[in-house]
Amino acid sequence: MDDLNGRTAVITGGASGIGLAMAQRFGAAGMNLVLADVEQDPLAAAIDRLSDAGVQVVGMQCDVSDLDAIRELEGFSREQFGDVHLLCNNAGVGSGGLVAEPDDIDLWRWVIDVNLWGVIYGCKTFLPAMVEHGHGAHIVNTASMAGHASAPLMGPYNVSKYGVVALSETLVKEMQMTGTGIGVSVLCPAFVQTAIGSSRRNLPDTLRADLDEPPSDTQSMIEQLIAAGIPPADVADAVHAAVVDNTFWILTHDDSKAAITERAREIVDGINPTATGFV
Repeated sequence: MDDLNGRTAVITGGASGIGLAMAQRFGAAGMNLVLADVEQDPLAAAIDRLSDAGVQVVGMQCDVSDLDAIRELEGFSREQFGDVHLLCNNAGVGSGGLVAEPDDIDLWRWVIDVNLWGVIYGCKTFLPAMVEHGHGAHIVNTASMAGHASAPLMGPYNVSKYGVVALSETLVKEMQMTGTGIGVSVLCPAFVQTAIGSSRRNLPDTLRADLDEPPSDTQSMIEQLIAAGIPPADVADAVHAAVVDNTFWILTHDDSKAAITERAREIVDGINPTATGFV
């Protein structure tokens, strides 16, 4: 989609981090914006900020793990601006822990519900109308380098992001087979300066009461890695370029290709995975 002016983008997780940066980038390109986020106050602040910059923007509080909420978001978007041309399934949360830990099943379910089912719901709900209007459209699914390389202690996050990569690869091939003209991209950043390290702030109340907080040294290490990451605006620029150029893979970090190549070499050479480099 090389002409974005006057078209409409829907961005989940749009109140902060990568989502807000994408909203700013696509708003600057002249797009109408529908922002969705589970956090009402940051969402309202983001809408005010974008409106002050002259962007046509509306928002809706939305939990992407709720199919009915996604259906409401799709209807709300069409009511506000008509056809949707760009869908950024970006909302996500981070969490981890040992696979052998028996008492965190609900935490795994929450991460996968948000990170993977939220993307599935977005595609399933928005795609029919995007295909029907036939004016050109694009879907960006936010995965991660965790969708290509499985670090220990990140089980639920890894599983969810591998799923987003697989879904996106499947979808782009189906869009080609059916001749819809809809582009697909999968965003696979490494560490970015966002608040994903504090995702537990959005835990459902029923789940929050039953979970222990992660060890402070683990949380501190995560925060340091995130703080050393790239700015969200750099990611948004890469996403904008991918949408305009119809590029599927969006790799935002210089060392990503080497890491993916090394994993592929290990697979074809029959080399067992190890925790080397992580311990």
